[in-house]
Amino acid sequence: MRKLSRGLAAAAMAAAALGFHGTATAATSGEATVSGWPTGCSYGEFDNGSYATCKNSHGGSYRATVICWPYAGGPLVVHDATAWKTSGLSYAFCPPMTKYSSAGIDERSHR
Repeated sequence: MRKLSRGLAAAAMAAAALGFHGTATAATSGEATVSGWPTGCSYGEFDNGSYATCKNSHGGSYRATVICWPYAGGPLVVHDATAWKTSGLSYAFCPPMTKYSSAGIDERSHR
């Protein structure tokens, strides 16, 4: 690890000495936008899984999540929908050999 750090430091110093400087650019047109959290969300049980939906994404996204009981016992299984959604319904289903325990929603403030 120490050799790697020294190598990176040497490469950075060489790049600076040779004139490879970073450049900064600023946005010159349009307004800055800030993504928000989804609102008007609801979720619940659907078949052997869950659904989730939000009325307004506000630039954010959401997905369904479900907690399942294994038939053979053991720890609970948490399963999330694969795709993040900005509109419509999201579904998450319990894996084989498990049954529905509870539903939820996972939200984030970006897409």
